[in-house]
Amino acid sequence: MKKLFLICLAVLLTFTACRSVRIGPKGEGEYVTAESLVPYDEKNERQMKKDGILAAQKAAVEKVAGVFISSATTVDQAQIVEDKIVSKSAGFIRHSHVQKSYRKGDEFYTKIKAMVLVKDIGDIIKQSESEAFAKKTTILVASRETVNEEISLRQDCKQAIYRALKAQPFSLVNGDNLSQNNIDNPNTSVDKARGEGARFLIVADVASNPLEALAVSTASPFKTYRARANIRVYATNNYAAVAEGSQQQSGLDPLAEIAAQKSISAACETAARQLIEPINAAINSAKVFQVTVKDINTIERLKQVQEIFKDLREIEDFNLVRYANSSAHFEISANTATSEELTAKIIRKYNVNFTVLTTTPSAIVLSFN
Repeated sequence: MKKLFLICLAVLLTFTACRSVRIGPKGEGEYVTAESLVPYDEKNERQMKKDGILAAQKAAVEKVAGVFISSATTVDQAQIVEDKIVSKSAGFIRHSHVQKSYRKGDEFYTKIKAMVLVKDIGDIIKQSESEAFAKKTTILVASRETVNEEISLRQDCKQAIYRALKAQPFSLVNGDNLSQNNIDNPNTSVDKARGEGARFLIVADVASNPLEALAVSTASPFKTYRARANIRVYATNNYAAVAEGSQQQSGLDPLAEIAAQKSISAACETAARQLIEPINAAINSAKVFQVTVKDINTIERLKQVQEIFKDLREIEDFNLVRYANSSAHFEISANTATSEELTAKIIRKYNVNFTVLTTTPSAIVLSFN
């Protein structure tokens, strides 16, 4: 009888262990912890607690959606994520339970652990990306614009750059107004651009000043300004200058301010067109590798993996293609000749975090420790 009892116990433990390995229905879910704060309402505590749970569930879904959104995600795709996923967060929660809840000043704090349907969220985001016309490379645009030796905040040069590059597969993001120090040493600006998910940083420096009037018999009512634009493009992964454009153009108008604007716009737009070919060449210079990372186990650890890839200077861009059963598949664009070289770069800097399982000419399989 005792022997039979031990056999039954062993079978039960084995069954329980097998269930713990399989995360969610058909391996498509992931347990995620999330928190929320809602206004404290002592008159309707039941609804308040319900609101706290719903807000935490939304936060859990947003956390999962965040790991699938790549640097190439456009504004339209981000809106799809909001419309199809975040606004309908309850549909992506299999079940959840409250771990903590209590009053926190004028607010009510809730912490939950929820089973989020990771695969469903990932499929929707990847489908939205595949339906996009082109994958867009994010480029941050920063500038210093001066008129009559005075700083101008009109951003006419930035607008001209946008016009020149609007037909390209670039997602242009408005950056800072720069100082002379930023132009002389752009490394700080490059680091900031990388932190904001940009693959390249455009640094534009343009100055417009009035031309001396020529001696003529009759005075002209028009003012003439001459602008000199110098634009450089830096790769955020290694600080390298990948493109450069320069141009001088004049602007003519009865109003001095308009003449200066015309000169800046013309010079910057012409200089920006010189950037198109070298930027596209830099984008296409990186090799693409298929990288699988196993034994990730949680969304938090998946975000840690992404931060590691983001930190490696050899990696220009990466995209989470699929995440299921604690295994993540990435497409990584890197400035390395071989997969062995990329693997060596990862292990050399993060040997504590990864174990190499296999490598092929185009693929790498790692285990996350």
